[in-house]
Amino acid sequence: MSDQPSTPETTQSTGHAFRAGFVTLIGKPNVGKSTLLNHIVGQKVSIVSNKPQTTRRRVIGITTTDTYQIAFIDTPGIHEPHTQLGRAMVDQARSALNDMSVVVYVADGSHHPGEGDKQIAQLVKASLSRPEGIEARAPLLLCLNKMDLLKAEDVQRNVDAYCGIFGTEEYMLTTATRGQNVDRLVQMIVDKLPEADPMYDPDEFTDQSSRFLSAELVREKILIATRQEVPHSTAVLVDDWEEEDGLIRISATILVEKASQRGILIGKQGQFLKNIGTQARGEIEGFLGKKVFLELHVKVAEGWRMSPRILHELEYSE
Repeated sequence: MSDQPSTPETTQSTGHAFRAGFVTLIGKPNVGKSTLLNHIVGQKVSIVSNKPQTTRRRVIGITTTDTYQIAFIDTPGIHEPHTQLGRAMVDQARSALNDMSVVVYVADGSHHPGEGDKQIAQLVKASLSRPEGIEARAPLLLCLNKMDLLKAEDVQRNVDAYCGIFGTEEYMLTTATRGQNVDRLVQMIVDKLPEADPMYDPDEFTDQSSRFLSAELVREKILIATRQEVPHSTAVLVDDWEEEDGLIRISATILVEKASQRGILIGKQGQFLKNIGTQARGEIEGFLGKKVFLELHVKVAEGWRMSPRILHELEYSE
């Protein structure tokens, strides 16, 4: 990441105008949107796990060079919602299609598109469409991720299928976990951006607060370590944040919906909770650049995913 982006005036002197814009990453759950974003930004701005619906709210990740600045919006995976939380997640993903410079649909390219992809394709095309003869609101690119899992004999079939339902021939096969072809995808995006001034300071890489990122890192460790219904029933709320000489004291509450889930997260003699705290604290110290004292508590809040008040406190809804 560059220390100082060039302004449009200075880049024009070298024959290249500075480009900038917002880019939405949209797709079904668990297709690699957050992994792709983190790789491009070079920082963890969106937590990742192998569980669907890991991302619960829009996250902006910013990458800046001498010639461009892209503000990527990572969105929750679009799914059929069954809770107030699920509805809030899908609403955030849909609203992220408004006023974008570029929209990137991220798919698991190792699979043939299913009914969910077709439904999202209709949503995306409807959101971007304008009357006949007028250019679409934003160009659409396809990122067919997980190419390492794609069999050679299925490449053309899957590419043709995705391009067909989205009505575009602009795509890139990627493996975000390894960074394969990600730079080529970024160049495709940059070519579509308008000439514009940078929108953020060059040292900014996200719009997320330190408190929210810290809570998310705790939740990520829970997602990775738990199974069945526990990951989806868990949320983390920072209760207290105190900074002193070289040390940040964080107190956070882990919400669950059942007493049995509380027992799982605490573990025998509190060992499970201690391990979660140790892993999360290490990553929090890494991005804050300070020593952290992390205190975790587990609280049962039955039906919290249906509570507008709690969802607002967790910053999952407006």
